[in-house]
Parts: sequence; C-alpha cells; structure tokens
Amino acid sequence: MKKTVLRIAIAEDEERHLIPLIKEVTAYQKNEINIVAKNGLELLMALQNTKHLPDILLLDIKMPKIDGLIITQYLTYYYPSIKIIGVSSHSNEALVTEVLSEGAFGFITKFFLKRESAVYQGTYGNRNILFEAMEAVLDNKEYIDSLLFNQRDSIKKSKSTKSIIRENFANIPNTHMEYLILNAANLSHTEIAKVMNKSLASVKNYFNLLSAEFIVSNRSELVYHCTTNGIVKHPRFYDKSAN
Repeated sequence: MKKTVLRIAIAEDEERHLIPLIKEVTAYQKNEINIVAKNGLELLMALQNTKHLPDILLLDIKMPKIDGLIITQYLTYYYPSIKIIGVSSHSNEALVTEVLSEGAFGFITKFFLKRESAVYQGTYGNRNILFEAMEAVLDNKEYIDSLLFNQRDSIKKSKSTKSIIRENFANIPNTHMEYLILNAANLSHTEIAKVMNKSLASVKNYFNLLSAEFIVSNRSELVYHCTTNGIVKHPRFYDKSAN
C-alpha cells in the first residue's frame, strides 16, 4: 500500500453485506473507514461534510437514492481523486462495463465476503481479492474480478459521459451539469439542493433554464434528452432490474 493509513468509504444498502464488508476492510490494519453510507444520497452528503476525502470507495452498484452508475459519473466529475471499486452480488456485464467506462478503477463480486465458498476457492484459493483490488487501484491499475469477466479483452468500454460532455456540451455551466446528473437519479429538488448546497429556488431555476435550452417540458423528458445525447447514463438502459 502506498499510504500509511488508507481512508476507505463504503456505500452499501444491505446490512447482511455491510457488516462483513466492514469486518473485511478493518482486518487490514492500515485501513480506516471514514464514511459508511446506506444509499447514494447519504454518500454524497457525507462527502460534502467530511474533513478528509476517502482514498478508496467501495461502491455497491444497486442502491436506493442514486445508484452506483450515476454515483460513478458524479464522483469522477466532482471528486476525481477518489478511486472507485464497484462491489456487487450481481453479474450484469453491461452494467459493470458502463461503471468501468465511467471511471471506476475496479470491480469485484461479493464472493470475497465468503472466501470459504467453493466458487471463491475454485477461482482464487487463499488470495484476498479485496486487498489486491485496493493495491491495484492505488497504483492507477484496473482490477477486474475474473468471476465477472474471464478475459479482460472481452470488456468493450463505451465513451464516457465526461468525454461526450467535453466534446459536445462544453458550454454548459458546471452547476447545470451537476444538476443534470442528479436529476437523472430521480431525487427531489429539495434533495438536489442539499447535495449541491444551493437554495431550492436556484435548483428550480436550473431546471427552468435547461428545459428551455433543451426544449423539454418536465424532468422526465430532461432525463430522456440527457440519456439519448450521452450526457448521463441511466441504469435502466443496462439493467432491467435496476431501481
């Protein structure tokens, strides 16, 4: 590990996974958990209020109040120093590929929480892929669980929203772009105002300005416009069971 103490954030909504995940992370003495969030909104509020940003985020992909794909898009924009490792019990290759395309450095399945299982032992033996993944991403190296993809060459990443925005929508102000990402998460305007640390009136004004610019009449149409133009990626296009 590169740093003396690693600050780790965990975003996981299921208690049955959260407790063993905390145990696994703290088993390594150099790890310090500084954020635990049970949904995406909690995570963003915690990041806004913390004195020290985490070095690594262990991010559950299917969460309420902002899913992991939209969280990844948001963090690579506004907290680019945080290394994201997607963690999931699901193996939807399309969704995993988009999370990686959006800037996550790693992705591992939750089989590492049951290292005694036949599935884990048959693939990794006594190795600890959680620590392997953390070491890799700190070196800016990608780490993909082979239980997700047998061959990394099979991962066909798409163009990131960050690249599309830079190429085609560079004129959109930063606050407006932040609103567009959060709007795709189906948060209320009050919740968006809290995350952006803006007044409710300001947030409503962002919608009014953007709806006029993109010629849409409501928030759902704005989400559709943004997804079809590559400004945001919505999980429902990649995972039919996503919230």
